[in-house]
Amino acid sequence: MPFRIQGENSYFPKAKRGIIKVWEIINKKRMNNYIPKWLAYALGAVLLVFVVILVVEKGDKLVNDIRGKKPNNTISISAEGKVPAAPDMATVTLGVISQGSSATAVKNENNDKVNKVTNFVKGLGIDAKDIVTSQFYFYPQQNYNNGKSEIVGYQGNQTITVKIYGIDKSQEQLNKLLDGSINSGANEIQNMSFSFKDPDDLRQQARKMAIEKAKQKAQELADEAGIKLGKVISISETGTSYAGPVPYMADSLAYGKGGGGSIAPSVQPGTQDITESMTVVFEVK
Repeated sequence: MPFRIQGENSYFPKAKRGIIKVWEIINKKRMNNYIPKWLAYALGAVLLVFVVILVVEKGDKLVNDIRGKKPNNTISISAEGKVPAAPDMATVTLGVISQGSSATAVKNENNDKVNKVTNFVKGLGIDAKDIVTSQFYFYPQQNYNNGKSEIVGYQGNQTITVKIYGIDKSQEQLNKLLDGSINSGANEIQNMSFSFKDPDDLRQQARKMAIEKAKQKAQELADEAGIKLGKVISISETGTSYAGPVPYMADSLAYGKGGGGSIAPSVQPGTQDITESMTVVFEVK
């Protein structure tokens, strides 16, 4: 049976016609017993390899044509977008320290105070998922005399971390937390910081601002140089600046250790800058 090559709609019609012609000659010679069968198969294998090479070359060319070529003349511009915004979330860490000569008494006192603080926080309308026990310590206090240690008491320390949202609209709940937690038994406010519940929207605003600035800058440079801008070739993010939670008066917050009257603080979160740097590459016509 003669060998055949299928597929009339080939990417290489001239080469295919040549291959078909060679096959016709091989088949004719083989059928007339001019060449042995093994030689016909060997020649067929060689032609098959040739066909594969042609297909690969044509495929690469087709892919390159589809992708297109990057313009030779381009201009790259970088710009920065900055969005100031008031933080909408506060994170506060409250601590309870208890000391005494009895381990059991210290533990019970500490747990009792922490429970009271936690109940007070929940009473402000703060969700339980936003109240987390972040530390728990209990250890003996020792004195060292003449190379010997002696237990003179015990200390218990628990901290809870609380998140409060919406402080960009009102700080009333935050102020109540700071004042009332001390009155409820907390004797430390270890840390308070301001941040954003979802900074992604602000970052996107900063990106858009940076891209617009890059377009304006590119157009100004093009006008000065007497050239014409083409389409945008690529856009990439080259930097972001968001420090995350910003501590607020960390040293002055540990006011529960002393005592005296209760005066509620007035907290001012201020604003923070969300900054994004973008690089835009333009075609130059």
